[in-house]
Amino acid sequence: MAQNLKVGESGKIFRVASGFDMSSNTELTLTFYVPSTPASTVLKTTADGVVLGAGVTDPDLGVLAANEYVEYDIEAGVLADDGEWKVTLTYENTAANPDDVFIGNCASFTVDEAVCT
Repeated sequence: MAQNLKVGESGKIFRVASGFDMSSNTELTLTFYVPSTPASTVLKTTADGVVLGAGVTDPDLGVLAANEYVEYDIEAGVLADDGEWKVTLTYENTAANPDDVFIGNCASFTVDEAVCT
């Protein structure tokens, strides 16, 4: 996951590791839990730009193998609140019989205020 996130930022790459091969996916979803309203979520899917990673060494997550993590280019308006956010990754493969659906553990990250006080 990207570090040093601030309210109102966009264009930063956000990464979430799964620890297993997701190359057979038919849908990838990131569910962001908004800190000011824990019951409120922001969903980002494959249609929103959640993609499989091709392999990278991330300064925070370490070496990530291809197809074992997702990347999301944070869009404007997503990081609207400061505080401790949570996120889960959902992997779906509807080509399997029965469908494969895996939901990852919650991961936490902090979004800071954009101004110094």
